Amino acid sequence: MMAAIGLCPLAVGEENLKFLMQQAFALHEKGQYSEALPLLRRAYRLDAKDYFVNLLLGIDLLRTGETKNSVPYLRAASRLRPKEEFPLAYLGEALARQELYGDASEAYLKALRVAPNSAEASVAFVDFAVARFSKMSDQLRGSQKGLAAEYRLQALALSAADAGRKPLLERAAGLDPEAPGIWTDLARASLAGSDLSSAEKYLHHALEFERIDLAAWLVDAELAARRGEWPHVVERLNAVGQVSLSVLERASHVWPAEVWPPSSARVSRTAVKFFECVRTKAERCEFAVRPAGGNHDAPDRPELWLRRRAALGSLNDCGPSIPMLEKKRPERSLEPYGMFLLSLCYSLEAGEIAERARKSGADEAVLHMMQGDILLRLQSNANAAVAEYQAALARRPGDPAVLERLAEAQLGAGKNDAARENARAALKIDPQRTSAKRTLAKLAMEERDYGAAVPYLREILARDSVDVTARVELGRALAQTGAAEEALQYLAPVLEHKYPDEKGSLHQILGTVLRKLGRTAEAEKAFATAQELSEAFQSKSYNDRNSKSQDDDGQK
Repeated sequence: MMAAIGLCPLAVGEENLKFLMQQAFALHEKGQYSEALPLLRRAYRLDAKDYFVNLLLGIDLLRTGETKNSVPYLRAASRLRPKEEFPLAYLGEALARQELYGDASEAYLKALRVAPNSAEASVAFVDFAVARFSKMSDQLRGSQKGLAAEYRLQALALSAADAGRKPLLERAAGLDPEAPGIWTDLARASLAGSDLSSAEKYLHHALEFERIDLAAWLVDAELAARRGEWPHVVERLNAVGQVSLSVLERASHVWPAEVWPPSSARVSRTAVKFFECVRTKAERCEFAVRPAGGNHDAPDRPELWLRRRAALGSLNDCGPSIPMLEKKRPERSLEPYGMFLLSLCYSLEAGEIAERARKSGADEAVLHMMQGDILLRLQSNANAAVAEYQAALARRPGDPAVLERLAEAQLGAGKNDAARENARAALKIDPQRTSAKRTLAKLAMEERDYGAAVPYLREILARDSVDVTARVELGRALAQTGAAEEALQYLAPVLEHKYPDEKGSLHQILGTVLRKLGRTAEAEKAFATAQELSEAFQSKSYNDRNSKSQDDDGQK
């Protein structure tokens, strides 16, 4: 990012200051941050209110690991030049490293507000948003409701026409049937797959759970249209328009063109405009009158406000709520649905801002890396992500940030040998690359080389002791290598805290470990739980397959 800043001639009377800054900047450009710091500190004593002195001090402290000490200088730089996005983006990075995500998101978003066309600010936010999405994804997998939210996020990352969306949503509903909006999502997925009977069933559930749900109303309108019940269609479209014409406008972009009112149908002015937009495929559907908007500021309980916006179909502009949701105190941490909405907001904002960065002409390597992140982490499309990372690597050979991402994508795409090679290459350049270690650990676990996985998993936990997924994987690996006592220390606590074990495999391992330790009664209890979970999972899988088979027979 500093290449975009440059170092302007210093309009100061102190020639010593100018000389110090020229020397410091030359070292900074070479990545010699530690060597630059003494010069910058001397410059700071000469002029503590100089923008470039504060900015470079903040950046170089950040780069040398003095994250907390970098913040005051970056804040000072942002105050000295409030229209500059660079200190705000670096401030966001410094705050994110300290896990102050509310303040970090605020800084990143402010950078975008002061410079909406800045490719650097866009890239910085997308990188942050994708990292937060990934971290929350790991957290969600630590509980049953969280796992339901994770399945739901995976489903919504797929296109509406993708056949894989509905099974993921069904798994989510099975784990958390009371999650707000889940039945509406299922109704929409069923409708997209022309499964009208399932859409009717899920719509009934949706309207029972949420009286005002614009997405459900629109599903209801389309179902009524397919049945030829046009008065009900008009009633529903009018009702949506009364609450939010912007939602109605977006609905016109996805309404099936073949579902069209007959000439005999009595259609309201709102419905006439709606179907005109469907017919013309208008990019903007300007209705004659827009209802007066209420107060869009988030209240003291932002998760409830965001839930309401989700029901009203207004999550297309949820950026302002991100900092407030992130700032919730640890003792009042977000429930899984709140984390689901926050993840969804990050996903939506990242996609929109990445598109803006593409149009602004950002560096090609950065754009490829950013697009790869979105494809891999937000859309679970590993093969497409591989292509993007390879394009980035062609422009930045040997960049460990690109190499570790490419390795992760290749692992997801089943290209294990290439993934191993690139993960090792990333660690050779930068031994602190956690994602590369995680990839190598996963590869070792897949190949049942559990002893090789253990050191990587230990290093990951040393860096982040609350990484539940890493704790579970380390417990599994230790159990397989015969370290029963230590395996128990990792597995037992997470399972006691209801870590999701859909197929019962973790309880089976726990039982084996307990038996080795001579704790027979506890082992039998673990085996019994494993059996129950396995049977429940197989039963549900059988019911799902049977239901699918019946649906296919019915369509024949």
